[in-house]
Amino acid sequence: MIIGIDFDNTIADYTGVFYRVGCALGWLPESVGQSKNEVKQYFIDQDNEARWTELQGIVYGKEITQARPYPGVLAAMQRLYAQGHRLTIVSHKTKYPIIGERVDFHNAATQWLLSHGFIGSADAPVDPDLVFFNETKVQKVARISQLKCDVFIDDLPDILTHSDFPAQCHGVLFAPNALQGFSGPQINHWQALDAWLCSLLN
Repeated sequence: MIIGIDFDNTIADYTGVFYRVGCALGWLPESVGQSKNEVKQYFIDQDNEARWTELQGIVYGKEITQARPYPGVLAAMQRLYAQGHRLTIVSHKTKYPIIGERVDFHNAATQWLLSHGFIGSADAPVDPDLVFFNETKVQKVARISQLKCDVFIDDLPDILTHSDFPAQCHGVLFAPNALQGFSGPQINHWQALDAWLCSLLN
């Protein structure tokens, strides 16, 4: 099978990173919750979404090294590759931030994938030529279709339910905190993917 996987918040775990970077910059009080959504909501409540946009640019750029792979994701992808599946990473990611220092997000994410063993090593599960960063969600969905993915794993329901999402592709939601109201299949941790794929193949 051809299995496509999203990057941000699916492979790369930013838990606590937005909080730590925001506090270090003096943009957040320490009393704010540590999740990405709580940090985002703080800036919205302060009527300062521009600062939130700038913080995203810093985290997804020069501070991406603080992100960690989700537990079990590399091992799961290596198992799939060893079983003969073709893996591709398809991400919605602009090349440069809207606000702030002009850092190449695509290069930063590629270096992260290299440093954590997802590409560029003997046992890496993904060919570097099968890593795609797309400027818009529409382009991302079109890429999933072009690659003829049989399965696509993403943390965003709006990708999996997009009107142009290919009908033949099985969309799987990656949701560490189970998401209510999503009718399709979802996994809460990477160790659960094997069992779901077995049920699909059988």
